[in-house]
Amino acid sequence: MKKTGVLLILLAMWAVTSASAQRSSVGPTQPQTAGMAQMPTESDMYCSGFLVGQPIGNTSFIGAGWDTPNQAMFADRDIVYLTGGSYQVGAKFQIVRALRDDDKFEYINGQNKALAKVGIPYAELGRVRIIDVQKNIGIAVVELSCDGFRTGDLALPWAEKQVPQFRAPAPFNKFVPPNGKLTGNIVLARDFNNIVAAKDKVYLNVGSNQGVKVGDYFRITRTYAAELADQADSIIMKAPMEDPTQKLPPSMTKIQLNTELPRRSLGELIILYTTPVSSTAMITSSIEAMQIGDGVEMMEEPPPPPPPARVVMNPPSVTCSAEPASVRTGESATVRCNGSSPDNRPLTYTFVSDAGTVNPRENVASVDTKGAAAGTISVMTTATDDRNLSASATTRINVEAAPSAPAAQASRLGEFLFKPNSAYVDNTAKAALDGVALRLQREANSSVMFVGYSALAEAARLGIARATNAKTYLTKDKGIDGSRIQVRDGGKGGRRVEIWFVPAGAAMPDVKPITAPAPAPKAAAKPVASTTKKAATPATTTKKPAPQK
Repeated sequence: MKKTGVLLILLAMWAVTSASAQRSSVGPTQPQTAGMAQMPTESDMYCSGFLVGQPIGNTSFIGAGWDTPNQAMFADRDIVYLTGGSYQVGAKFQIVRALRDDDKFEYINGQNKALAKVGIPYAELGRVRIIDVQKNIGIAVVELSCDGFRTGDLALPWAEKQVPQFRAPAPFNKFVPPNGKLTGNIVLARDFNNIVAAKDKVYLNVGSNQGVKVGDYFRITRTYAAELADQADSIIMKAPMEDPTQKLPPSMTKIQLNTELPRRSLGELIILYTTPVSSTAMITSSIEAMQIGDGVEMMEEPPPPPPPARVVMNPPSVTCSAEPASVRTGESATVRCNGSSPDNRPLTYTFVSDAGTVNPRENVASVDTKGAAAGTISVMTTATDDRNLSASATTRINVEAAPSAPAAQASRLGEFLFKPNSAYVDNTAKAALDGVALRLQREANSSVMFVGYSALAEAARLGIARATNAKTYLTKDKGIDGSRIQVRDGGKGGRRVEIWFVPAGAAMPDVKPITAPAPAPKAAAKPVASTTKKAATPATTTKKPAPQK
């Protein structure tokens, strides 16, 4: 049928715009996209509307609102009252509205007839949540508002929808030939629009009965045959196509125009929702305006994405050195390591040794060789990155035996004197013995030996008596264990006691007693001449030798 003047003007404007764009473009056409993210928004999914074959017989509806009768329209955060159903606090409801087109204007031939075969259009207005129930009235708050609510709008139990993912943009072929898959038509657009573009919502006359599912992609097509049929009785078709200056130009026949001209692809759309005989779709890209009656063809599934490139993961490397490389038993060495990752990954270090004690700190470890036998200590260092790739290095430390300590030997500390013919330990002797006691207390495993002497003129027993009295002083007055004190008789060495200190592990000194010198032999007596008068015999006296100091 004929188009109105307004439609002709709109189509002419689109044609001029399209022709201008085609003349100015170079290379393949880049379609306008909807500027979308990874998947449709909540508004795309729950505000697009749908077609159903039979009227929805739900009795639950908006009966009034917070400010009824002064308020006629409700939106976000408003309070509405649901009636005619069963309500529970927390339940959610979708608000829909059955639509009718009072104008019943047909943009294409047979539009109303094609729409009647599909069903009745419903607008999706938003969502409410029940916050209270009184006298079978559900008091609800508006959570999602796609459009203004009014009394009489229907309330359907809320159901989550499957949300599809958008495909990655691909090169667009304006003249792709038919692929033999399912085809249909755009029979209606949201808000009864005729001209649509990217992001607009449209309704198709194919649904789940034909295998359509959420997330499927369709290309939008237009044939010259359909264009010619729609414009058969229009002013455009009756206008001459040739220029008046052309003389007998050749022209294609109507059959050629209907059968030989290529099909045009105008854009793509994605399926958001299906019913058995219809689908709600969103246009994802377009190269020009599209309209009611344009064809749709199910697109091929995109090829699977190529497998991700194999990521080459390079393990780290590590080198270590010991400072110093050779130590004596009991000394420490430092193992210092330098690790690197070709992939610039962070590294952690672990140290393990077969002897000694390891104290690690980041990439450095101190190795204590105390208790380790002479030989080689092996320290294995492992550098590991955050992907558990690792490298190891072994560092060897030479351990030499510690030099043997000189054998402990007894040493002579000194001596103290006694008065003649006396074994009494006087204060001077006690002062000397006090020093001996302090050292014995400091060195618990040591011992002492006292060697007592006597002078030549003294009794031999005084030497041992003097040594014994020194021992008695240490045991009685200083609390020294008597088993740690040895006494010896030194013989005729003077009025003194000699002190020998014996460290742990040392042998007692072998002190030989000093013997008294043998007396000088007496001279032989001279013979006395005989006389007549016997001389008196003098008395014999013995002179004691002076005491030896």
